[in-house]
Amino acid sequence: MLKSISLVILSFSLLATANAVANPLALFVEQCLQYKPDLSNLQQDTLSSSAHNAVEFEKQTLALNNINDRIQYYRPFATDSLSKQGLLWCQLHLADELYELTTNSQTHQLIDSLQHQSAPYNQLAERLERVEQTQWKLTEKSKLHSAQATVNQALSERKLNMQFNDDQCLLKTQPVVDENNQQVSTNIDIHIAKYLLKQPKAQCRQQAWFAYQLRAKSKLQAAIAYIHELQQKRAIEQGYQNAAELALKPYELTPSMLNRFLDTQTDSIDIAPWDIAQALFLTQKTAPIEPVSSHDYLSQLFEQLMPLGIRSEYIAQQNSKSDVLEQENTANNEQKDNINIIRIWHQQRLLGEIYTYPLSQQFSQQQSQSKSTFSVNSQLIKQTVIGHQFGQYALSFPATLTTQKQQQKLIASLSQAIVSLAQGGQFYLLAHKTQNKQQHSIATLWLSNYLSQLQQFASSSQREQLVMKYQRQMRVFRSKVTLNYFQYSGNLDDNNWLTYNTELSAAFRDSFGQSWPNATDAIYSYQAIANEGISYYLPLWQQAVAQLIINQSTSRHSSQEIFNLLIVNEEYLPFNDQLEQLIGPPIDPHSLIWRFKHARTAQE
Repeated sequence: MLKSISLVILSFSLLATANAVANPLALFVEQCLQYKPDLSNLQQDTLSSSAHNAVEFEKQTLALNNINDRIQYYRPFATDSLSKQGLLWCQLHLADELYELTTNSQTHQLIDSLQHQSAPYNQLAERLERVEQTQWKLTEKSKLHSAQATVNQALSERKLNMQFNDDQCLLKTQPVVDENNQQVSTNIDIHIAKYLLKQPKAQCRQQAWFAYQLRAKSKLQAAIAYIHELQQKRAIEQGYQNAAELALKPYELTPSMLNRFLDTQTDSIDIAPWDIAQALFLTQKTAPIEPVSSHDYLSQLFEQLMPLGIRSEYIAQQNSKSDVLEQENTANNEQKDNINIIRIWHQQRLLGEIYTYPLSQQFSQQQSQSKSTFSVNSQLIKQTVIGHQFGQYALSFPATLTTQKQQQKLIASLSQAIVSLAQGGQFYLLAHKTQNKQQHSIATLWLSNYLSQLQQFASSSQREQLVMKYQRQMRVFRSKVTLNYFQYSGNLDDNNWLTYNTELSAAFRDSFGQSWPNATDAIYSYQAIANEGISYYLPLWQQAVAQLIINQSTSRHSSQEIFNLLIVNEEYLPFNDQLEQLIGPPIDPHSLIWRFKHARTAQE
């Protein structure tokens, strides 16, 4: 393994030397693979120098965090296999460095010395301890990632053939002739969605949908079982009965409490997944809107942020040659003249900068054909850390917004950028959305709602409403499946796992009106069960909490006060303290679940 890593570093070193100007990504990868944090400057007298050591720790580890963010930023522009491999090795290298960092005796001493300090130092100690607890042993982590890659690859396969044992389920299509010049009836070339739309027989649609859910079962069955085994083993080693208990501990939830919460989010649409295509076809389409310049729309949004204390300052258009942006300019040369930099201020404090990329109409259409993102995307470049660095965020969008969905996507992306810039704390781990997922997501949802309420949006069409309800109920059902998967402590090969069919089939019927007799097979139908794990439910919880804040905080606080309390948070209040001030007590998980059910929450 060490020899292979050395060879990779050498190959990228040669590539970077030869192509540093033409391909800054190669230079970035070389620098990443050579990076190693140094904690030798931390003072040994921890009682009198804990604050100093916390600042020194931040200085020495900030580069690791910045490089990790840069990997995510560069990933869409790594189009060749060598660049993709380089980013992967870079990510693995950083993961190994983080493991050594969190298991370092100096880090343990720092945690011990900060635990009894005031905020934000005690919060840093708590976050460092949580990061350490989530670290896997290197050998176990390698096994887990290998199994996850197997699942991702199997479910990402798009070259599928549909074959039917029942001729009655064949559609009347153009005849296919075999090598003997004999006519063959087949539907192997038709896409599953198109088949579900055109097939008039419900039983055939149901069989096709079930078959599609199990399309990769044989390829990933061993990997899914192995991920379950690894997660259960790790939970038991840490003193928990199952992996669900361990994963929910940071959120002060138990498996039974999560199950009750998911019940509050269950609302039957009475349409089975195999019937949704035809149901959508019969609904009213979204009405067209008058196209609007993205630049003008963005300027309007910034004006609407001014009452919250947010001020924007446009910098002249750039032909940027910075190492942050040059890779994107290399990939899209025709766009490099369109880069704008917008400085973001809160009151008199500079938060950071947003780089905007209005894409040409041709490039927007290409994006729309390859991704269902409506060509509006956002990506963190660098996290705001007070006293260390200003934040940077990137927004890309079509030059003209032609749908209401694009406008809503731009609002959501801008809200995420503003929250990332404004939530900057003294320490990276207290501000970044990965380590601060709950607070960041809820704050973004609140700000998106604030801006959306100021727009003259038409009511959602029947089609949009049905799509949102369907997607929500699919997340609810799959969250129940994931919970059962991680809560089950036996072997997936045992028949005991199949006894969950009754419970999960009922859960499927509660959301879609029809049963799935072998609902335990759902674990083989979506990647999130291997990658996100138990956290798959979190968007539902975050939306419910955000809705409580939206509905119940306006009578207590102005929008500017909510923004300062929920997003800026200069006093470093823990999230529970923020929430209690916003909506009033009680705010423990049990009480919140009761409030979700009885208050005006998202499902109403």
